[in-house]
Order: sequence, then C-alpha cells, then structure tokens
Amino acid sequence: MNNIMIQINTVINNQYLYILLLFILFDIITGTLKAFSNNTVYSKISKQGITSHITLFLFSFFFTLVFSFFNVNEYSNILLLFYIVSYGLSIIENVGAMGIPIPKWLKDKFILLQEETNKGVDNDENERNK
Repeated sequence: MNNIMIQINTVINNQYLYILLLFILFDIITGTLKAFSNNTVYSKISKQGITSHITLFLFSFFFTLVFSFFNVNEYSNILLLFYIVSYGLSIIENVGAMGIPIPKWLKDKFILLQEETNKGVDNDENERNK
C-alpha cells in the first residue's frame, strides 16, 4: 500500500502533467474564441471537444501512473511531451485562425503540415470509395 501511495505521489508531482493540463485549458479557450470569431459556435462540437480533452488527460494520467509502477518515468514524460507539443501546435493554429499575426516561417510550417495531413486523408478516402 505504501508503494502505491509513493507512485501516486510521483505522478501527482509530475510537472509535465501540469503543463499538459495548462495547454489543454489554453487550447479550449483559444478554440472557443476561434469559434466565436468565426461564428461557428456549436454546443455539440464543444461538448465533444471537451470530452476528448478530458479523456486524453485521464489517459495520460493513467499511463503516467502505469509507467511509474514499472519505474520507466522517462517514457511517460515522452508521451506527455508529445501531447504538449500537439496542443501547442493547436493553440498556435487557433490563434492564427482568429487573425492574430503569427510569424511567416511558422505559418509556412503549418501549411506544409496541413498539406501532408490532407494528402494522407485524401488517399484514405479514395481507397475507401473504391
């Protein structure tokens, strides 16, 4: 029982988990502001988004706890950093969609990333339609 409490305390004190939570909150705020600025506010989309954010955070918390039990905290930190970067990109994308200027080099990277993502989606959709 004492070992479980130590592991839970380790997870609760993981600063990457707090950073992820902060980025999730900023993503929700910027996403909501983007929806208001584009007049695309829908409660169903908002509920689904918030549900997915909560699910992802609980997933991250759970696997951070599991990795802590196996004493491989580095892997949980890699997972958390992946999600932090992903949310950071989403925040920057939301800010750019609201019309707030972002540096050209960063905007070019987003366009390239979006083209690559859309190319994969188009190919998947074409294969399904065959």
